[in-house]
Amino acid sequence: MDDLRVERVLRCVECVPPGRAAPYSMIGRITGESARAVGRVMSLYGSNVAWWRVTNVAGALPAQLLARAGAHWDAEALPHTAAGADLARCLADEDELRARWAARVRGLAEGECAGDSAPGAAAGTSGVPVD
Repeated sequence: MDDLRVERVLRCVECVPPGRAAPYSMIGRITGESARAVGRVMSLYGSNVAWWRVTNVAGALPAQLLARAGAHWDAEALPHTAAGADLARCLADEDELRARWAARVRGLAEGECAGDSAPGAAAGTSGVPVD
């Protein structure tokens, strides 16, 4: 996946408001990527964005991330259960998210993905979240 596509996904994630969550599929619809591609971007480059706001369609995250996500969800007052985010109560508004994202990517060109490292990731980091 090229840097521009990665950057578009990460910018969409950055637009999810605190206290809200968006499933991979919603991010995918907005950015023109598949839910699987969004998940791949998050696993590789998502450590520097609010990764805890992007879940599967049931509100769940991979088991190894759930405990860390819970602390972020508590801090943001994002409704959740032991199984994951309660999307019935915290789902981001797709139209609002799309509008925010469109403003963030307006004029984005391949040349704006600066640096040799992947967008959204500091040099020497992986997508594994660290707090």
